Amino acid sequence: MKPCRFDFEGEAVPVRPGDTIAAALARKGRHVQRIARDGAARGAFCGIGLCHECLVEVDGRPAQRACMTPARDIGSVRRHIDGRARQTARLAPPSEGTAPAADRLDIAIVGAGPAGIAAALAASGRGLRVALIDERPAAGGQYFKPPPARGARLDRQHRAGNDLRARLAQGDVEHWAGHAVWFAQAKDDGVVLGLIGAGRSRLATARALILATGAYERPPMVPGWTLPGVMTIGAAQSLIRSYGVVPGNRIAIASNGPLGLQLAAELVRAGTAPVVLAERARPGHPGGLPTIACAAWHAPALVADGVRLRAALMGAGVPKLAGWQLARCHGGDRLEAVDLEPVRGGGARRFEVDLACVGEGFLPQAEIARMLGCACRPDARSGFLTPERDEAGASTVPGVWIAGDGGGLGGAQAALAQGTIAGAAAVRRLGGPPVDTSGAEGRLRRARRFQRRLWALYEAPPRADASDETLLCRCEGVTFGTARRAVAEGAADLGALKRLTRLGMGRCQGRYCGGPAARLVGQAELFAPQAPGRPAPVAALAMEKPEWSGHRKAEARSPGAAPARAPDAPPLPESADLVIVGAGVMGTAAAMRAAELGMETVVVDRGAVNGQSSGGNAGSLHMQLLSFDFGARTQGRSDALLQTLPLQRDAIALWRQLEGELDADFEIAATGGLMLAEQEDHIAFLKDKAAAERSVGIEVEVIGRKDIAAIAPAVSGRMVAAAWCPGEGKINPLVATPALAGAARARGARFFEHVAVTAIRAGTGGYGVTTGAGTIAARRLILAAGGWTGALGAMLDARLPVHGAPLQMIVTETAPPLAPCLLAHADRHLTMKQAAPGNIIIGGAWPAGIDGRTGRTRILRESIEGNLWVAQHVVPAVADLHMLRSWAAMNVDIDGAPIVGPLPGRADCVAVAGANGYTLGPLLGRIAAETVHRGRLDRAYERFSTARFRAR
Repeated sequence: MKPCRFDFEGEAVPVRPGDTIAAALARKGRHVQRIARDGAARGAFCGIGLCHECLVEVDGRPAQRACMTPARDIGSVRRHIDGRARQTARLAPPSEGTAPAADRLDIAIVGAGPAGIAAALAASGRGLRVALIDERPAAGGQYFKPPPARGARLDRQHRAGNDLRARLAQGDVEHWAGHAVWFAQAKDDGVVLGLIGAGRSRLATARALILATGAYERPPMVPGWTLPGVMTIGAAQSLIRSYGVVPGNRIAIASNGPLGLQLAAELVRAGTAPVVLAERARPGHPGGLPTIACAAWHAPALVADGVRLRAALMGAGVPKLAGWQLARCHGGDRLEAVDLEPVRGGGARRFEVDLACVGEGFLPQAEIARMLGCACRPDARSGFLTPERDEAGASTVPGVWIAGDGGGLGGAQAALAQGTIAGAAAVRRLGGPPVDTSGAEGRLRRARRFQRRLWALYEAPPRADASDETLLCRCEGVTFGTARRAVAEGAADLGALKRLTRLGMGRCQGRYCGGPAARLVGQAELFAPQAPGRPAPVAALAMEKPEWSGHRKAEARSPGAAPARAPDAPPLPESADLVIVGAGVMGTAAAMRAAELGMETVVVDRGAVNGQSSGGNAGSLHMQLLSFDFGARTQGRSDALLQTLPLQRDAIALWRQLEGELDADFEIAATGGLMLAEQEDHIAFLKDKAAAERSVGIEVEVIGRKDIAAIAPAVSGRMVAAAWCPGEGKINPLVATPALAGAARARGARFFEHVAVTAIRAGTGGYGVTTGAGTIAARRLILAAGGWTGALGAMLDARLPVHGAPLQMIVTETAPPLAPCLLAHADRHLTMKQAAPGNIIIGGAWPAGIDGRTGRTRILRESIEGNLWVAQHVVPAVADLHMLRSWAAMNVDIDGAPIVGPLPGRADCVAVAGANGYTLGPLLGRIAAETVHRGRLDRAYERFSTARFRAR
């Protein structure tokens, strides 16, 4: 066979058949793949494509996972450097027209490990169309890894995996290898799955779904755990068992569970005995003998395997430290040494090593289950969530089953049995012939009994809290200390912690930091499930969609019950001079000004400060009208919207003033804004709009192609003209609103989060504000609840045409400078800007949905596809990026102009809301506070008062 190799930054790297890039690089001793934004070196860690630390640039395609990318037919590989400007190759072929027709399946099985294969075999030959979907090229998962392509001796585990793959190939189940699920939605008649395979988007519907997604290893979070040369035990096993690569010379193993013992024995067989094996538990302690005997009764072969492994280590002289754990990793650009310490305290020992294999248990891959709305239960020890399922594997979503470790750790034998049972249940639900599961049920009972005994042996005390210097979020470089300070400063839930620190915003999407962060805030929930389930190529998802007009309105109703308050939350006061309902940007700005004016101010919100529309805002500071806010498409609201522009100009100036007064950094940048045109009718539209905007005092001009290129070189050449507004820009809502809230608190305002208002009653001398946490007597009232302000006004018999408008935003991975200013399109829904770290934020009021069960916003796949198409149409280089996440928020829809002023006949109750709410936030909040203080609205703002609704 002709020798195969690729170039790695000037060095030839040989490739063996079946190699991934990570395997070939590890064989060559190259462990640094990615350079993080802060300059830190990173390398292969998880081995299963979750952590995204082994990213490389492959033949010009950036951000490719070395551990998942085959090394065949590759010319050059370079380290991936976050945000580096470079020439790139398209990540995926461009979409061809609209989305392809959906493949209609009877049963979809996601995950081709033990549980998925068993489910597929149970459903095979039953007259149903069944697809087994997995990201890897070969079935088997982590346990039944395919053996190396040549030469290696096959053990019992290899042979069992080969047998399962052969049985699968003989059946009628379709194996969709190389396909990842990026989107999932439950419907009345089944599920919809968005897939990416071979760089292309694919859609599938299934009447039944079996999730066999497995688990991933929970690493010890200690100083230095992100150094290249620190990897999970499973990652090292994959390199050894599937590629014949021993990825180090001096190797330490630090584990909690039998996997470390197995890896140590495999290293001995490979001729590289580990320097040390540390195990947090004491499984060989004499007190555990009765438990070992019980485990042997239920699974004698597995216990015998364990005895043989221990004997092999003794024969090789491998030092074993029972009751010891990893304490610290040392090194510069890669690992050089580790410190191990006794679990129950004592002096540490240092070992000079070039590889540390770590793992302290497993976490279920639950992202698809959570995306579908499956109920989950929290694990108090890890902080992560495990999907709920019954004995047959059925989740709380009809037609969805969960088999194997994705629903809780049980091991390979339990996964095989659960897969058979779930496959049979899905066949039965669809009316297929019965499948005998009696043998599987017996095997499952025995496997569970064995697992209980096994983990009783490996029970160890919980780790002490990580030090402040330890990285919590490896993607964004957030330490435990930074997170703790944010909690101390008022971050009461995960959403607030995320907004204040960027924790969980990176490529791994909170898979490692989410649980520990939830424990820091005392929350039994994780970050909201997002699409894509993993970073996905923009080029594969972008699909042109029809344009639309008018916002999708959410039903105006009471916001409903609030999430449970913390047990130590302070009680509500019995009375206050002023109660503000809503702790978004307008409510916090109003609180700050009201406190300055001497009013005793209480702010209540059913969620967290900055937790809804304000925190979900993309941060544009608008001074010119968006394309759908002018002309015929505004449904008669064009003039009202135009009259708002001077307010927006003044609000931007106030934002700058507040940034200086508070000595804070809101990350305000007056970048200017381009609204881009690509054909003659667009240019005429822009000229009319610019003339109207200049008539109300806004600086704007129409420029040509040459000027566009000078301002924003990455904009497509098909954009031939633009309306340029130099006063526009951006702000970071994740820091600006909390800064206003902090200033309000410093002036005496009190904030009460997770307090839902259920009724407001007018009385003598004020209002009774009834909440889930008690009733407050308020002398004065400000209603600043965004899209729910109309529902609050209705409690006082005031008709305010304010509705929630669910919409969504998208963020990409970090990129070189592509959007130096705010970008919009003259005929398409689009806003686009680049955040300070380099991520591209894409919006433009594409509609989101509402979950009928929870009332929460949810993303729409069609909006993601359409929004991305417009973005890459305007800036082609966006198609060279990965989409990291999307989120849905509740914007405000009114009659065009904002609302600020007293309710009819109630000078002591002011309503405030606005469609461009974030830009207008500090100004409208200030006006609301001054209005309720003096008892009347300043005449300059009368056109925005509630009086305009009386005649309707």
